[in-house]
Amino acid sequence: MIMRAKQDGKVVVFELEGHLEFETTVHFQEACKNILKKQPEIRLVFNFQKLKFVGSSGINHFITTMKDLLLLSPNPKMVHVSTEFDKIFNAYRTAKYPFHIYENLEAALFAFDNPKTTRAKKHNVNKETPPPIIDA
Repeated sequence: MIMRAKQDGKVVVFELEGHLEFETTVHFQEACKNILKKQPEIRLVFNFQKLKFVGSSGINHFITTMKDLLLLSPNPKMVHVSTEFDKIFNAYRTAKYPFHIYENLEAALFAFDNPKTTRAKKHNVNKETPPPIIDA
């Protein structure tokens, strides 16, 4: 997996590209945690548009990393999440780990300042009800 981080003010957008592998998810986790240590108020957005899902290699560590980031960062957002990744995040979604997924960057940025909105949230688009949230 290749990751590129772009900061604009209080927002860092991680562009994720390629395939998930255990080694690269370790570097991804370290990079995110280093940013949050230096700037705990930073807002994180993860762009999955170029990240390919090719089976379970690295997925467990990646999910663990994303869960850790949900506890460290003020509501990180994910955008351009493929159907495959969406299914994985739905399987791991709980009240403690809500995984905020949006159609695009603009909707994710809007949601930071309007947390009660469901505007363009992937799970509410063209669906009558959002996926269930399980307390864990």
